[in-house]
Amino acid sequence: MQKRVFYFIIFSMLGLALFINLFLIFSIESVLKNDLFNRLKNYANKIKDEVVVSIQNDSFANLKESHNGYRISIIDKNGVVIYDNFSSNLTNHSDRFEIKNAMKYGESKSIRYSDTLLKRQLYYAVKISTNKSDFILRIAKEQEYLYAIFISFVPYIIGEIIAVLIFSFLLAKYLTYIILRPIHDIDLKNLDENLPYPELKILIETLKKQNKIIKSQFKRLKQNRQELQSLTKGMKDGLIIINRSGEILSINPSAQKYFSNLAKNTNISEISNDLFLKLLLNNLRDFKDGKIKDEIREQIVFMQDMLVECEVVFWPIFSSKGKFKGLIIAICDITEFKRNQNLSKEFSANVTHELKTPLTSIMGNAEMIKNNLVKYDDLPHFIDTIYDESKRLLYLIEDILKLSFLDESHSKNIPFVKIELEDMVLKVHSNLKNIAKKYDIEFKFELEKAYIYGSKELLEHAIFNLCDNAIKYNHPGGYVKVQIKNLGAITELRIKDNGIGIDKVDQDHIFERFYCANKAHSKKVGGTGLGLSIVKSILAIHHAKVKLNSQKDIGSEFIISFNNQKYNQSYT
Repeated sequence: MQKRVFYFIIFSMLGLALFINLFLIFSIESVLKNDLFNRLKNYANKIKDEVVVSIQNDSFANLKESHNGYRISIIDKNGVVIYDNFSSNLTNHSDRFEIKNAMKYGESKSIRYSDTLLKRQLYYAVKISTNKSDFILRIAKEQEYLYAIFISFVPYIIGEIIAVLIFSFLLAKYLTYIILRPIHDIDLKNLDENLPYPELKILIETLKKQNKIIKSQFKRLKQNRQELQSLTKGMKDGLIIINRSGEILSINPSAQKYFSNLAKNTNISEISNDLFLKLLLNNLRDFKDGKIKDEIREQIVFMQDMLVECEVVFWPIFSSKGKFKGLIIAICDITEFKRNQNLSKEFSANVTHELKTPLTSIMGNAEMIKNNLVKYDDLPHFIDTIYDESKRLLYLIEDILKLSFLDESHSKNIPFVKIELEDMVLKVHSNLKNIAKKYDIEFKFELEKAYIYGSKELLEHAIFNLCDNAIKYNHPGGYVKVQIKNLGAITELRIKDNGIGIDKVDQDHIFERFYCANKAHSKKVGGTGLGLSIVKSILAIHHAKVKLNSQKDIGSEFIISFNNQKYNQSYT
């Protein structure tokens, strides 16, 4: 606004000065033109008598000597030029404006281009009468005479314009300061006070309304920002918002664990991960250039305490007019997903292998019997093999289905009830008595009264598997000791044996699917390699923890801890 007022005053002053000068120039021109015509007229009247004498005597010698720079022409009533002191060979002038009007009205004047002298001329013509006839006396002067007078004024005009320009500059600066100073001093917080100009009342009212709207919008934006920060603060995934210049507008704690040196208002150039920075800069450039409009997904590995594989998603932000404004960057940790994906592939491969082994044995033995390749005496052996492998296959399928059920289930989808753990242990023992007797294993009990919450069927299956393993992976004459300890908020179940034990190398893998520490013994007792995986999944659903203490050829002890406090709050 200040510049507009400043330039308006300057150009107004200059425009006024130019208008006045033009007005003066045209006024002076008119005055000088009239003055020149008066001179021509006076000179014509001065030599009028002399011209009459010259016409009567047919001698114009005296006129040639006293023209004083004026062009003198004498034309008869038919337009024939009988004398001209500037040219002796002239055409008929009856069609000339000043000649016709002088014949008609007695005198005339005009300004026009002379075809003879090839210059603009001012003409004055007057009618004179002699004893011979009527004639026209015409006196002319070049218009350049006027131009010469105007040129003499040019230095003064230029000086005047320079003076006006300087004065306009100083005046505009002063007036701009005087006019706008009160507006600059307006207190935007108290718009009703110190109103400098009454004309600003409407503007002030509009500003007050806009101020209220802006405050409301700012409050809403602040609230939205706080909500966004609250939401992103609890996000597991990292979230970074940057503008088109690469300045970080927002970053949540989950993202800061990947870039510890980054915070709000820092620039992405400070990112210490060169691979991520290169990827980000390339995508930012492509979004700016308009080469890419949609989101981009990339996978990158971050080095922390361990390698973390992440999927990075770049979402561009565009204005309503399609102009690129910035980026939203989401960093999702897919390490666990990848691990589960690999485990799923490995599990599928193991299932295929484990199912194929008994099926191959069944089909091979059955095909030999079918083709009469087995002696009658060997037939019972082949049938027993088919039966044993079929039973093993059935157990394997049951365990796979059980694992599949546990993978897809959640504690909220499974009905939990209050369970007396002692009764469950004794029931499991009752079901395993015959197997224990077969392997010559003795059961020992140290049971306290304890209650837990969970699925009776699933927990019974888990305890059965652990006790069954303690029997089958034991020595003849060994024992299985079961203890229940009520530790208040924790109920502890211990299943201990003095069997073959588990090598320290294998202890970290025994809960993996299809993992067998002793494959020969496992096959001998009919193990599928899924029992402990099922136990782990069941305990995970019940939020219970399992711990293993084992030594090779000394025995193993599984310690299960149930958190009663959590379930007591939910179910009692």
